[in-house]
Amino acid sequence: MPRSLHPLLLVVGLAACSKAPDTGEILPVPMPEPALYRVTFEATWSAGTHANFPAGAHFSNVIGASHAADGLLFRPGQAASLGIKDMAERGNNTALRAEIAALQRSGVAFRLLEAPYFYSPGMVADTIRLDAAHPRLSLVTMIAPSPDWFVALEAENLLDAKGQWVAQRRVPARAYDAGTDSGPTFTAPDQPTLPAGVVAPLQLPPAQGTAPDGPPLGTWLLERIK
Repeated sequence: MPRSLHPLLLVVGLAACSKAPDTGEILPVPMPEPALYRVTFEATWSAGTHANFPAGAHFSNVIGASHAADGLLFRPGQAASLGIKDMAERGNNTALRAEIAALQRSGVAFRLLEAPYFYSPGMVADTIRLDAAHPRLSLVTMIAPSPDWFVALEAENLLDAKGQWVAQRRVPARAYDAGTDSGPTFTAPDQPTLPAGVVAPLQLPPAQGTAPDGPPLGTWLLERIK
């Protein structure tokens, strides 16, 4: 038997491996290339949307990461980390930035996003890269002033059912209580919750009328730009 195949036979063999045969066999879908997204937080929180709107209302520096399924920043129903506590109570991201760095070192987080604080209503935007191993995006920002309340984008998966990047998505900004301060109003003095509770959904009353879940404080707009 010859040591090398005829060039024509080699080409035919390679072609057979690159597409499904007539038997209907499904070949694996190629993994998508890394994607770059523009993330815009469009805050609508105002005196016209929610009751007891405080003076100087704003959101702290938005912080988060692209990550794998197990790279979550927080879990509803579980105690907040020090990073989530400091972010939600004081708008301080030092500890949370360190927690994200630890997730990056472990391989479950990919890239960090941190955008400036801004007054509400208003908006802020930044960009972040994701890849096939880290297709989810989580972001948090303090509702300020408040005892320990924050809004979040929770592990949003930007790969569609076919394993391809979505072009655009809008997600309501869900509000949470970090479970670390028992203050009942936006401007209540510090009232540490001892022992600390757990992260739980926060329902703020609307400015007028009734709404079972209350209007969202804003929207996350996620747009693929590369």
